[in-house]
Amino acid sequence: MRFRIIILVVVMITCGAIILGCGGEQKTADYNIAVIAKSTGSDFWQNVKRGVNAAAIEYNTNVTFIGPENEEDWSAQNTMIVSAVARGADAIVLSAIDYELTRDAVDAAAAAGVRIITIDSGVDSGNVSAFIGTDNTEAGRLAGKAALELCEDTPAVLGLVNYSESTENVREREDGLRAFAAENGMTVAAVANVESNTESATAGAKKLLSEHPEINVIIGFNEWMTLGVGYAVQDMGLSEEVVAVGFDSNVVSVGMLETGEMDALIVQNPFAIGYLGVKSAVELLGGKDIAAVDNTSIIVVTKENMFEPEVQRILFKFW
Repeated sequence: MRFRIIILVVVMITCGAIILGCGGEQKTADYNIAVIAKSTGSDFWQNVKRGVNAAAIEYNTNVTFIGPENEEDWSAQNTMIVSAVARGADAIVLSAIDYELTRDAVDAAAAAGVRIITIDSGVDSGNVSAFIGTDNTEAGRLAGKAALELCEDTPAVLGLVNYSESTENVREREDGLRAFAAENGMTVAAVANVESNTESATAGAKKLLSEHPEINVIIGFNEWMTLGVGYAVQDMGLSEEVVAVGFDSNVVSVGMLETGEMDALIVQNPFAIGYLGVKSAVELLGGKDIAAVDNTSIIVVTKENMFEPEVQRILFKFW
């Protein structure tokens, strides 16, 4: 009797699964999607990858996630685009290192029938179907606004620590900041353009602060630049004299915010960028219309709001 009951239960479960499989809304997409990032080492790109993987599971699609060792190696990234086409990618989701020098590889991929979506940073090509990412001009303005508020009544004199000028989102962030600064009587004293790593950013920030003692605000434009700014302020003992604003977040920069080396972080939503990049690629390949631009969220985090539940969720990636 017990054996019959077990068999009956198994049959009922199997039938139920079949019914649910046939009657429920199951998202399936047998596509090959190559996600090519600027690099893979930072917290930002690891959280983009988490979003990519979540969408791959939800939409039952095949996804690869790769990127060069550093965010300057546009040549390696172009090779990755060529390789993705050769491997039979149906779509490439790309964050372009170089706005112009990546164009030929993208155009060749499109000519081979591959659909192109950009995330985080775009490329100078008419073959891109959509961009998903931060409104970087607005993010730059938010950095300026945060600095202005933190300076209170003191005139703001800015030092900027930025990376490759050939990357689109870099230009847009700095353009947004400069526009806000000009509108609000803020002065940009000097800019250091450095390689996108902590060591170069720290050296660049220290050089700015040493050569331009009038600087009372220093801004870093990505995760590595932010760490460099924070370390420079820390090493030079300037946390009381200099307002430090950065982009993106990780455990170290959040710690710097708590201890005072950083004063504000402009935090993007990398998980959403990765997730929506793959989702949009699946929809595009399935014949759906998708928005040409899909801007993801930005939040300004300071010591005053960093412990709020919603901010904690964003900082520590509990999506």
